Amino acid sequence: MNTPGKRTPAGEREWTFNNNVFSAAIRYLGGYENANVVRLDDPTGNTDVPLSTRTNKANNADILVSYHHNANTGQCGSWTGTDTYHYPGSSSGNALARKIHPSIVTAMGLRDRGIKSANFHMLRGSRMPAILIEGDFMDSTIDIDKMRNNTVMDHTGKALADAIASHFGLKKKDSEGSGQEYVEIVTDFLWKYNTANWNDRAVIINRGEVFTVSRDKFPVGGGHMYQIKSGLYITANSQYVRYYTK
Repeated sequence: MNTPGKRTPAGEREWTFNNNVFSAAIRYLGGYENANVVRLDDPTGNTDVPLSTRTNKANNADILVSYHHNANTGQCGSWTGTDTYHYPGSSSGNALARKIHPSIVTAMGLRDRGIKSANFHMLRGSRMPAILIEGDFMDSTIDIDKMRNNTVMDHTGKALADAIASHFGLKKKDSEGSGQEYVEIVTDFLWKYNTANWNDRAVIINRGEVFTVSRDKFPVGGGHMYQIKSGLYITANSQYVRYYTK
């Protein structure tokens, strides 16, 4: 989150936008059978994980998707659009890009800047088909409105998840009668926590986001928390979250 340069002209962090999209993608992939996600960055945003560590961790996976938001000059301008990259000469990377890129373009509703090749580490250092997506430009007067719209970010995450599922031919889970428990954020924003400790804040989440609860609520320092499926924690206060099952 705090790596210099990875922010909008207004100071918003690229990691936050990346996280909004990919957290949604992980959530929607959870609705498919046999979908297992390995997240390669620090899910709290506190540290910048070295690229070699990321690709080493990824190299037992079937595909690698590196999701970013672009920048041009660092000053606001009218450039716009979505790019997807694969490693030069990688036919499998190109095939993956062709499967996923159109869905991201449609979800973002911006200019299609095309599928390209580049010698990026995340593409070069991976053993599996790999793509790197630049969803839009952080320093664009056009694109920033999309990035600040949580609904657009959520839809983009869903588009990414659905495209990945389509690529592998995954089936949706039959949730009827499963009794799965969820919480939905019903306030403007609140914190997720690394541990069951109100002082151990991890990352801000926003109204409308939904999380799978992996255990019953339990008392913490005068209040209650849920542990969510990712392993992080969230308040159980009904003023801020709505609990439901389906």
